[in-house]
Amino acid sequence: MKKLFAFLIALIMLFSLAACGSDDNDRSDGQNEDSNASNNDAGSDNDINISELDAAIDTLEQLIPEGWDENSYGAYIYNVWDSEFLPDCFPDAPEGIKVDQTTFKDYTHDTLNGDYAVGPLYYESKEDYREYGVFFYATEEQLDAFTGAVEAKGMEGGITEEGEWTFYNYFGNGWFMEIFVREALSEDDYQYSVSVSATDSLFELPASIDGIPLPQCGMTESDYNQYYTIQDFTNGYEDVDFDLSSDTLPSEYYAAWFNYYCAANQDAIDYAQQLKDLGWEVEWESDGEDGYRCCLHKDGIYAISNYYDYDCLLEVGFSDMVENLSY
Repeated sequence: MKKLFAFLIALIMLFSLAACGSDDNDRSDGQNEDSNASNNDAGSDNDINISELDAAIDTLEQLIPEGWDENSYGAYIYNVWDSEFLPDCFPDAPEGIKVDQTTFKDYTHDTLNGDYAVGPLYYESKEDYREYGVFFYATEEQLDAFTGAVEAKGMEGGITEEGEWTFYNYFGNGWFMEIFVREALSEDDYQYSVSVSATDSLFELPASIDGIPLPQCGMTESDYNQYYTIQDFTNGYEDVDFDLSSDTLPSEYYAAWFNYYCAANQDAIDYAQQLKDLGWEVEWESDGEDGYRCCLHKDGIYAISNYYDYDCLLEVGFSDMVENLSY
């Protein structure tokens, strides 16, 4: 209903703009012979109206649905799985679960702990991201049904850490989703308490470092194009600022790291092959049950392309010493 209302308002404003344009065209020849400056002014007015229209649509699309509550830390509705409001990466509620709430953090909402993150993704401020969420209680079968439905939506990933607490990370169709699972201590009929968070505030993948192409898969944990550091071993283990768009790698005593979440083992293999095709030579290579590992070198630079199956993580690194890429 909210989106329909926004669409109707947009149509009304568009028709208003069209009517203004029609009025201009219907003026007499004498009126149309005004100076070019006057015509340019009219064009500027229309541009302003279009900008205002875009802003109005953005505002309307972020309106909180009827029945929800809101405070400075977000909006929420208890005991409801609001499928109409949730983005398409969320499947419908699994049958038989107990819903606790649906939540939404807009760009204007802060967080209670001041931690601006969704899973492994970290943001500089509250204005950098928005986050949709659902909280529910489920049996093991219902949890499996939910993760299966997420994957059926085209989301890729899986369990990233398993133990007393279990995490799933999924990525696809412009969305990242984290599923956090723990034992449901207060619900006798359900085994798990499940918290799901999703955001479309993803970072642009960096293209290269010092002319070396970087992977174009998965997602980075922060905005490497805006703020990135490398390790400088000249005076101890120190992180120093590095501009990926212009800086070149030091001649010695450094290490540069890139993490790509929700990647696949094949991504690590493909990236190593890309470097091989560019003349990089293999130092060592293995593909075991826990993931692919490869170390290469070229022109005094060592590179690694490692995949960690338990984290669905592709790790890429560069250094002048291979020892700096092992720990």
